[in-house]
Amino acid sequence: MPDGPVSPRTRRTALRSGALALSVPMLGASGVAAASPGRRSGSRPFRVLVFSRTAGFRHASIPDGIAAIEELGASNGFGVDATEDPAVFAAGEIDRYSAVIFLNTTGTVMDTAGQRRALERYIGAGGGYVGVHSASDTEYDWPFYGRLVGAYFHTHPLQQAARFDNEAPEHPATAHLPDRFTVFDEFYSFDHNPRPEVRVLLTIDERTYLPDPNTSNIPFDGDGEFNEDFLPGESGRMGDHPMSWCHSNLGGTSFYTALGHESYLYRTEWFRRHLLGGILLAAGRVRAHSPG
Repeated sequence: MPDGPVSPRTRRTALRSGALALSVPMLGASGVAAASPGRRSGSRPFRVLVFSRTAGFRHASIPDGIAAIEELGASNGFGVDATEDPAVFAAGEIDRYSAVIFLNTTGTVMDTAGQRRALERYIGAGGGYVGVHSASDTEYDWPFYGRLVGAYFHTHPLQQAARFDNEAPEHPATAHLPDRFTVFDEFYSFDHNPRPEVRVLLTIDERTYLPDPNTSNIPFDGDGEFNEDFLPGESGRMGDHPMSWCHSNLGGTSFYTALGHESYLYRTEWFRRHLLGGILLAAGRVRAHSPG
C-alpha cells in the first residue's frame, strides 16, 4: 500500500514479485563491511536542524527519518532539533546549527521572503545543507533553492528494486558501500542532470528497473516481461542518472540523496551511515572534494 494520500503524480502499486533479479548485493538491515564514514576534522559538539515541513505529499517515513537522525546524533556526538516551523529561519535561530536537514519536505515550505533570505545568508556564510529524497520536490519557484539542492524532482515510477553504482568509494557518505548494490525504494528522475555542477556519489542503472512514470499501468507481455512499448506519457529516463551528490557552489556544503522514501531504510545500518557521512560533511566535520 502507498504511504500517505495518493495523487495522480504519486500513484504507486506493489512490484510484481520476482520481476527484477539482479546479481549484485541487496543491502539490508545488516549493512555492509565496517568502514568509517570519514575522518572527523574536529570533536567540538555541534547541532543540526531537521526541517520536515510538507505542503504537498507527506511521506509516512518522516518520523522514522527524524528518529534515525536523533539516534545518529546521540551516538556520534551532535545534537538534533526537529521542526516544521519555518519561522526558525527568519528568527536567526538557524545560526545555532552547523547544518540544516530538509527531510522529505515538499512544496513551498517557506512562508516569507525573509525566511528565504535567511537561508541564503546562512548558506553563503558557510552553513551546511542536507537534502533527503523529496527535498528535491520543494520550493520550485526559488532559484537559489534549486541550485542548493542541485536538481528538482521530475517523475518517479512505482517502488521497485534497482542497481546502484558507487562513484565515490572514498567519500565519507559512500566509503562503506560496495561498488554495486541493489536497493528497493522510490527512484526519482530529475529535471536535469546535475553532474556538471556537483560531485556525483551514486548513480542508478536504468537497465535494472523501469524508470518511466506510471509504470503500474504497464502490462506483462506473453513472455512474462514488461511490455515497454506500452509506456504512457513522458520518459523518466535520464541516461546518466545521478542519485546522490554534493557541492559547495553557494558557500556552505550541500549534500543530497534521492533515497529515503521507504521507512525501512532508516532502520538499516548502511543507509544511516550514508546519512551520517552527508551530515558530517555538510556540518564541516569531515572533508571531501566537491565543486565550488
